[in-house]
Amino acid sequence: MTLSTSDTDLRTNIHAARAYVAVSVAVALFGAIYEHFSFGVYSYWMMYAFAVPLVLGALPALMLVSGKRTFPVPLISRKMWHAGVAALTVGSVFTGVLAIYGTSSAWSVVYGAAGCILLTIAALHTVFTSFEAK
Repeated sequence: MTLSTSDTDLRTNIHAARAYVAVSVAVALFGAIYEHFSFGVYSYWMMYAFAVPLVLGALPALMLVSGKRTFPVPLISRKMWHAGVAALTVGSVFTGVLAIYGTSSAWSVVYGAAGCILLTIAALHTVFTSFEAK
């Protein structure tokens, strides 16, 4: 059976949305368990870390699925986007753990900067390659 490009993109985006929702649930559970054993100390970074893969991962994937017109995303852009979301999620959890512990680190800034840079490059690469294809 041969799948068209739009069918493959549709399946890829649905798979990505499911994966991001699963990661969001896992991060939310981790945050809830970690804060349960932190003796009443909590961190907003930890509480809302689940929102990063949900908003930056599942939501864009579902928007690509729900559109009437398929929008092809190059593989390199997709991989950079995934890496950017992962860096921001890990950075949020890392910052939350440090906040609960009562300290800070310069690595928190590095995670955020790396994630934002990867997301920006992925978005720009997708836009520029879509204009080149036309």
